[in-house]
Amino acid sequence: MTAYAVDAEQISAASAQACATASTIRSEVDTLMAQLLALQDSWTGGAQVNFQATITQWQGIQAQTHDALDAISTQLQTAAATYSEAEAHSASLFAHGA
Repeated sequence: MTAYAVDAEQISAASAQACATASTIRSEVDTLMAQLLALQDSWTGGAQVNFQATITQWQGIQAQTHDALDAISTQLQTAAATYSEAEAHSASLFAHGA
C-alpha cells in the first residue's frame, strides 16, 4: 500500500521561490551579458573571436539553466495543485455522510 504525506502549501511556496530565484538569476545574467557584450565590442583580433565563442557557449548553458528552473517551478506548482485537488476530492467523499 502506498502512503504519503504532503504539504501542498509548502510545495507551492517552493514553486514561487524557484520562480523568483529564476527571475533574479535571469536579471543578473542579462546585466552581466550587457557588460560582456560591451567589452567584446571594445577590441578586435583572435582574443575577441575566442571571447565571442565563450560567450556563445555560456549563453547556451544559461538558456538550459533558465529552462530547467522554469520547469522545476512549473512542476512544483502542478504537484501542489494535484495534491490539493486530491485532498479536496477525498474530503468531499466523506462530506456527503455528514
